[in-house]
Amino acid sequence: MKRMKLKIIFATCAILTASGAFAQEQKANPPSGDPSVRIPGKASGGQDNLGWAERDSLAIGEIIDKCAPDSGFSPLLTWTGEQWSNLSGGIETGTSWDSLFTLGFEQDISKPAKLNNLGSIGLSAFYYAESSAFDDKLGAYSSPSNIFSGEMVRVFEIFYKNEFETEFGNIGFRVGQLAADEDFMGMDYADIFLNSSFGAIPANAGDSLSNGTVAFSQYSLATLGAVAYWGGEKFDATAGVYNGDCGEDVSGNHGFDYGLQNVAVWYQFGFNYAISGLSGRAILGGNYHSGKFNDYRTGLTERNFYSFYVGVQQDFITDSDGSAILGGFARAAWAPDENIAGCTKYADCGINWFGPIPGRSGDVFALGYSVIETGRGARETDGLKRWDNMIEVTYRLQLTGAIALQPSFQAYFNTVDQNGRTRAAYVTGARLEVNF
Repeated sequence: MKRMKLKIIFATCAILTASGAFAQEQKANPPSGDPSVRIPGKASGGQDNLGWAERDSLAIGEIIDKCAPDSGFSPLLTWTGEQWSNLSGGIETGTSWDSLFTLGFEQDISKPAKLNNLGSIGLSAFYYAESSAFDDKLGAYSSPSNIFSGEMVRVFEIFYKNEFETEFGNIGFRVGQLAADEDFMGMDYADIFLNSSFGAIPANAGDSLSNGTVAFSQYSLATLGAVAYWGGEKFDATAGVYNGDCGEDVSGNHGFDYGLQNVAVWYQFGFNYAISGLSGRAILGGNYHSGKFNDYRTGLTERNFYSFYVGVQQDFITDSDGSAILGGFARAAWAPDENIAGCTKYADCGINWFGPIPGRSGDVFALGYSVIETGRGARETDGLKRWDNMIEVTYRLQLTGAIALQPSFQAYFNTVDQNGRTRAAYVTGARLEVNF
């Protein structure tokens, strides 16, 4: 099979994501209109009265609470380990494992300075290792895991952020080395899934520049940028401007291997609503890139990529406290220029069932579906199949507040084998997350 020229890079960081790519943090209700970004899985403080099983970190949160309870310092140290097996179909069957160590912090500057409204600084970095490249076994356009990356130690985000309350709503910003999928495209109920497509949307963020570097920042490549947002009672808006070169996802890139060229612009509008007392959220956004992209049909280069996306998230059943028991989401995206877009259309949807087993309120069962349509130019030039669709069934078992085990089954219906024949592939895997 000829490899697709676009790079489908995935999220994560867990909702902030990372999903993305760091430890995932599930929320029972849609956001209240504040699209500000937080480090995922960080020690939340106030754990000194909690038992070992209830703490959201094994040791760091308790140490900070006891040694520096009012320091405003929130550290993050997480290990994520996975094992994946291609049972049948695709290019070849086999098993691989991978491991991700994530280290980060966020410091509220106002706390030690004893002054208000000074904002916060933050940093995240990771080390990723794998036994073998599992994507080479599968032959699909998405990856089973949203933490797959080039094997390396890499600095990810470095930022300063601040937020102000006004009579017109909350206004805030982030500036530094940023990843666009931390602020755009995401929906809370999509974060539970392990497949890469449910994070950064391939049609919006999956293309590379003509020089081979990644065009849009996301896990695992951040670049220089600035994001501003406004959040009201029901409406919110976010806009971001980024450097148009994010480097390459290779082992030699330690987080700063990008050139200063071109510009990437993102925007998103959000609306929080309720239907019969059930919370919902809708988003509308898109992006623009001024750089040079390969024109698949002519073999030349063409400037100016742009795309759009929409999404909706809805609670279906809630408990007496208003927390979701059953909720769902759907997203769709479109990149109009089929000559330069490796992926021109994308859609996904899914459901989350919170606390499906009595007495285990922290568990989540989820079922999701995604479909990718490749661009006409890429199909005609590289002989790619038009559609790539898959289903994921997963169950997040919250063993303690700091430890989670998540098995996943994924079925890919349009993978291609060594002889170019289309065959379904069936993948099983499991992720273990430990927040220290």
